[in-house]
Amino acid sequence: MVSATLGYILASILAVEYEEEKNKIQDVYMILLIVGFVGARLGYALIHPNLYKDNIYLLFKISHYNLSLIGGILSSLLALTFISKRYNIKVEKLLNIFIIPFYFSMALGIWVVKFNRLILSLDHIKILGLSLMFLLSALLQLILSKRLNNKYISIIILGIAIILYYIIVRY
Repeated sequence: MVSATLGYILASILAVEYEEEKNKIQDVYMILLIVGFVGARLGYALIHPNLYKDNIYLLFKISHYNLSLIGGILSSLLALTFISKRYNIKVEKLLNIFIIPFYFSMALGIWVVKFNRLILSLDHIKILGLSLMFLLSALLQLILSKRLNNKYISIIILGIAIILYYIIVRY
């Protein structure tokens, strides 16, 4: 909840910076939050179908450790594409607004895994590394998106962050 609230506040601040209606951006944030969670759950279910073959109702039992980061990101990017057409805002602009709240939410949210003792293989050093990696991604996004006028910079930084996330988690 803290991460989601922080993301909402950051998206509201960035709406003003990117000269978009604050209410519109707040609405889009809530849509992305829901779509992201649903996509993360469906992504996990698609990756691990054997867990649900005997009891399909387990699909609706959501916890922290049965969500797929990549599923949430892909569903959110897909939603951003449709939302950009609906609100007549460029996808790149929406991504620039929402990627910073995502990084900060992940930097904070990754600690929930440790405090709830859900994934015991991640020690404090890995959690700290992941948290710092997401904060560094946010910093790079803020610096490079303004200096380089490249519409792909956000996707490149996100791609590198996700690859590093899975490398750190696995090793």
